[in-house]
Amino acid sequence: MLFSDCLTGHDEELTFCASHPTQRLAVTCSKDTTFRLWDFRESIHSVCVFQGHTDTVTSAIFPCSGDQDRLVSGADDRTVKVWELRNMRSPLATMRTDSPVNRLSISPVTGIVAIPHDNRQVRLFDLNGTRLGRLPRNNRQGHHRIVTATTWSDDTGLYTCGFDRVVLAWSVLQNKDKKQDGGE
Repeated sequence: MLFSDCLTGHDEELTFCASHPTQRLAVTCSKDTTFRLWDFRESIHSVCVFQGHTDTVTSAIFPCSGDQDRLVSGADDRTVKVWELRNMRSPLATMRTDSPVNRLSISPVTGIVAIPHDNRQVRLFDLNGTRLGRLPRNNRQGHHRIVTATTWSDDTGLYTCGFDRVVLAWSVLQNKDKKQDGGE
């Protein structure tokens, strides 16, 4: 294995990194409240600095589905933001929560964003910032301590893990539009 490159530029410790599913792009997150987009498509690696959070950025990921020109970031400032790669000055959507955000994930099929929190909750949003619901957190069904990460196995399979040393498997079904169900 050969060492290829060294990326520098953050002012504090890094907390997360991820790569784009189809393009030669990577993102790094830091305690310096920023995350950076690195472009490896040319020999000179350009970088874009996102400055939309006010606390440690804990994760930033690219959707695997049709919205691959977007980037979703989460932070200890209790927000998740959706960004367009072509216009990085302001987020397309901001999801405000009541607890710091940990390692979020996006369903590769439905685009549902699963947001794990320090307060034992996992909230579900779409990429437009609409809240879809949350996973139960009572003693029989949910986590007993901080939920640290989420990951999707397919369109409805979601796994969560946390400080309680437990991995929980969930089946997340989207509610159908009431008009489609025949409701008003």
